[in-house]
Amino acid sequence: MKFLICLLALSFWNLTASSSRISPHGLEHKQPKNFNIDIGKTVVVGQSGATHFKTIQAAIDSVPSGNNKWIKIQLQNGIYFEKIVIPMEKEKIILQGNNPLEVIIQYNDAGQASSSGPMIVNAEYFIAINVTFKNSYNSIASVVPYKKIKVAPSIVLLADKAWFYGCSFISVQDTLADLVGRHYFKNCYIEGAIDFIWGGGQSLYEKCVIYVKAMMNVKGMMNDEMVKSRGMLPGFITAQGRQSEQDTSGFVFKNCEIKGDGRASLGRAYRGYSRVVFYATSMSNVIVPQGWDAWHYKGEEDKITFVEVKCTGEGANKQGRVGWEKNLSDTDIDFLINTRTFIAGDGWMTTLPSSLHIYINCLGKLALSSVNIMLMLPLYICILYSLIKHNTIIYLFYYIL
Repeated sequence: MKFLICLLALSFWNLTASSSRISPHGLEHKQPKNFNIDIGKTVVVGQSGATHFKTIQAAIDSVPSGNNKWIKIQLQNGIYFEKIVIPMEKEKIILQGNNPLEVIIQYNDAGQASSSGPMIVNAEYFIAINVTFKNSYNSIASVVPYKKIKVAPSIVLLADKAWFYGCSFISVQDTLADLVGRHYFKNCYIEGAIDFIWGGGQSLYEKCVIYVKAMMNVKGMMNDEMVKSRGMLPGFITAQGRQSEQDTSGFVFKNCEIKGDGRASLGRAYRGYSRVVFYATSMSNVIVPQGWDAWHYKGEEDKITFVEVKCTGEGANKQGRVGWEKNLSDTDIDFLINTRTFIAGDGWMTTLPSSLHIYINCLGKLALSSVNIMLMLPLYICILYSLIKHNTIIYLFYYIL
């Protein structure tokens, strides 16, 4: 039954979806053309042609306060040099591009962890698809001198219930400020060197590429740690800020890939109960042998939850790992790697646009030929009617898959 349901919905999706594109990051990006099913309004932003606005901020400003219908901001290809703020009262905004290589939101700003960078999200129910968020402050040199690096996030998340698909986040330090709330990232690319996924968020990262950028000290001289790390000063991928045993926050990485031209630990404890899990993740030799760092909480490692489960690759070799890395039960692991239990126990993900939900849950599970699609056309019509009229198939999807 589960197979049939997924088959039907994915078949319908393939009928309406455009062709895929493969980025240099190795991620597949597809454009969900039937995404408008649940959209109340669409506005187009671009530098030329028939557009509603020239800047993204102008489009966001046009969204009424207290908005309760999904509004899609369709971005034409181009680089948008903006510092964008989404106010708390402007919920249910979707930023959608065609390809993250062609739609880039960029700004050059540094110094403030919660306010620097091109995008600040203060509103709940935010979605971004196929967009690059880039802070260019530290990115001039291919190898960044350590002492010149400043805090320069590419995006700052200060609200609950955000969903990112096929997006790229590029900077050097504090790239993705995952500060507050529950968030889901799928097929995303995240690049940085120091604490580049950090904060007190409660987030699941699925099938994402994590790229560790190289850095060295300001004079290019090597210390002992740099010699061990192929001449590069090692950084840190995560800095998670869970503050108590009751705190539900944490970062979970599921079926991801870690690579790069630098070296890094998997994470360091930003707060005393920091929680980070890498599950079924491919790790190249960019990972330093010890794997983790307690940072300011040395001697209190028993409160920290750093976990690796079913990971592969040279960087996943446990020889040399810190002795206080946790081993969780299968029940605990299952809870953490499941969207329904870890980040969406209240069902908020079922309230997202229905076509997006089908796209994320079923894409890639099955491969159907064009012949099969045409043979099943009557069933597509039934599914489409259900989606538009009742929207019940989404609820069924969410709790069966």
